[in-house]
Amino acid sequence: MGRPREFDVETALDRATELFWQRGYEGTSVQDLVDALGVNRASLYATFGDKAQLFDAVLDRYQGWVDASIGQALAPPAAGAEAIRAYFSVLVVRATRKAGPRGCLVLNTVTGGATAPVEIQRRVRAAIEATTAQILQALARDPELADRPDLSALARFFAAEGHGLSILARAGVPPQELERAAKVALSVLGSAPPLKRGTERSVRPAAGRRRRVGSSL
Repeated sequence: MGRPREFDVETALDRATELFWQRGYEGTSVQDLVDALGVNRASLYATFGDKAQLFDAVLDRYQGWVDASIGQALAPPAAGAEAIRAYFSVLVVRATRKAGPRGCLVLNTVTGGATAPVEIQRRVRAAIEATTAQILQALARDPELADRPDLSALARFFAAEGHGLSILARAGVPPQELERAAKVALSVLGSAPPLKRGTERSVRPAAGRRRRVGSSL
């Protein structure tokens, strides 16, 4: 009979996600992970591999949570301005959460991950591009917008606005100011009623080590 596992993997991934989210990939050392997870290095390496492999698992976990919140806001049948409004609403709520790190783990990695392994940089860029693709699809589902020649540029604009809101949230900008900025962004599509607060349900990061790349906050 093999030796029992020394720690709970799901709890360890939760703690690793919070740590990487708060400090970024480069700002988190192996010793930081050992201390936060409450395990020894041998157990850490045996279960997750090196730091890059653990971060890869964290990205999978974080992406499951993003798919269940941001991805859901942009998923069919949401279309046009209503889809973008839902995207901003969910984003502001999640990026300014009272407990734990603010902002977006993926974007935090971008802004402080110049020397992160190439594969991690690739996954992060792919997640960011996936956000733009989801927004483009949501805009295209609106018959009044589908034929606009600048639809791709609009999608890039709204994605950039969302990323900017996440970065501002990490800097401590209050939700009310982020909501006002989102309303201005929405005005390019016409009238923009106030974002609705408290409509997003709480979702825990999804477990598992999937390789699918989805959108970022």
